[in-house]
Amino acid sequence: MTDAFGYGPIISDEEYRQRVTELYRHLPPAPSKEMDLEVRRAELDLLIDHRLGCHFPPERRDALWEAQRQIDKKRVRLAFASITRALLPGRFRRGVDGLATFAVDEYGKVLSRQELSRFLEDGKPPQLPLERG
Repeated sequence: MTDAFGYGPIISDEEYRQRVTELYRHLPPAPSKEMDLEVRRAELDLLIDHRLGCHFPPERRDALWEAQRQIDKKRVRLAFASITRALLPGRFRRGVDGLATFAVDEYGKVLSRQELSRFLEDGKPPQLPLERG
């Protein structure tokens, strides 16, 4: 694929899917925390290669990984809070929407607007497939 941002070639959809599948194929059913982090980091690097380019700068990759770690912490808090929010669906949706906005904000600290749009694929904040009222 073309080099849209000057970060070298971009891996195809098929190659991305194959590489992610390979990452998880050999993972044990209960991986250690370190192994899980390594695989998640490798998956993020593949996503960067797929959306932004294989030569995306290492220091910016590290910054995206740190952003991902912050997003994951907030996601875990949302999961714990979802037990009580399950009784109040509107509150759960607001929590999910807040997490999506937080993710965009965190990635936006590292990426330009155009890079962010490409990284998120369609430029829209990630969301869970919930019905909108």
